[in-house]
Amino acid sequence: MFESRLRVFVSWVTIAAMGSYLVFYVLTAWAYDMGPAILLLMALVALIFGWSSLRTRVDRESWLLIATLFGYFLLQALLLMMHGEGLSEFDLSTRYLGASLVLMFLLMVPVRANTFFFAVGLGGALTGGFALYRWGLGGAARLQSFDNPIHYGNGALALSCLSLAGLAWASRQRYRFLWNVLFLCGLAGGLVASFLSGTRSGWVAIPLIVPVILFAYRDRILDKKWLIPVILAALGLLVAVMVSVDVVRERTIIAGQQVEGYFEEGVNHTSVGLRLDMYKAGLAAFSENPLIGIGPSGTETKVDAMAGSGEVHQNVARFRHLHNQYIDNMARYGLVGLVSYLALLLVPFLLFLKKARHGSPAVRAVGLAGALFLVLHGAVNLTQSMLERNIGVMMFLFVVVFVWGTLKAEERADEGAPDAHSV
Repeated sequence: MFESRLRVFVSWVTIAAMGSYLVFYVLTAWAYDMGPAILLLMALVALIFGWSSLRTRVDRESWLLIATLFGYFLLQALLLMMHGEGLSEFDLSTRYLGASLVLMFLLMVPVRANTFFFAVGLGGALTGGFALYRWGLGGAARLQSFDNPIHYGNGALALSCLSLAGLAWASRQRYRFLWNVLFLCGLAGGLVASFLSGTRSGWVAIPLIVPVILFAYRDRILDKKWLIPVILAALGLLVAVMVSVDVVRERTIIAGQQVEGYFEEGVNHTSVGLRLDMYKAGLAAFSENPLIGIGPSGTETKVDAMAGSGEVHQNVARFRHLHNQYIDNMARYGLVGLVSYLALLLVPFLLFLKKARHGSPAVRAVGLAGALFLVLHGAVNLTQSMLERNIGVMMFLFVVVFVWGTLKAEERADEGAPDAHSV
């Protein structure tokens, strides 16, 4: 009796931790830390007392993803030691270790797609409602919540991508009308919040999600010819909305002007100009040690020196990262760092993309959710270094972990395997 009640308790705490993370993804400062912290504590206990159960529940695909997360932690820690960095620099790396442990736990305590997608849709809808409320009050030209507009806008766009996948899942559900309403609110809410935040980095990913959707659902699209004009109409509407929103139109025009000014007139004090100077400094740091880079401290020293000598704008030295995760990894950790980051993106992306063609509609929809999220993250990091801040790491890692845990729960259910809640 006690064991049964413990299983139920653990299951509900897991649902609450995951749900709070997704619902308040970009709205509160505690959401991206508290849920994962609770899950990590339970994971440590579960792995001590339930190792035998874990071995039967982690398949080769899951081990590959766990090894990717753990390997990124291990490799980054090794490079930091080689560069003689202080203990504070190891802090972000430990998140990858924690995420790999939480993923093991979620394979033992499954959370189904209805819970995951409900939290996603509600999170997107609340995010959009918050954006419209703040917009109605007036004030700042670019909306944000507890952090800067970049994390708010890109996080909102992530909820839109996940809600879009939720629409595919809802098509096979009993109460699909209500589910569709929820996911349409989540999709629209995330888009509205992203546009009103004025965060340009995520908008680049919007055209890239179309091929992923076509790959995942090409059989249904070809089977139902009316879906093609619907998709084209939706894309046309999306473009029209983007053009009509003043913040989007103005910031897109400004970005083009700033790129032109940088290359033709050497204007480097603008937002785009400073980023291009950061890339210049990062590549210069990379050239000093292409294999393993020059470390975080070495990169900071190099940037300061170039800013002091006038090779790049002096304000570049004020930033904590280079606003491009690929170049940031190259500067800090060389080609080893770049390859490890590409593996961090591509391994889960390919796993999710494979599942987006699964025979089970639920597995397929969850796989699509993971693939869309990784496309967004990869595009965003062309102009951001999301993994150089705790919030960015947590907002990336645990979406991947939660999606994969949900996917495997649905896959086991489709195979007829009994769910296990033992810890």
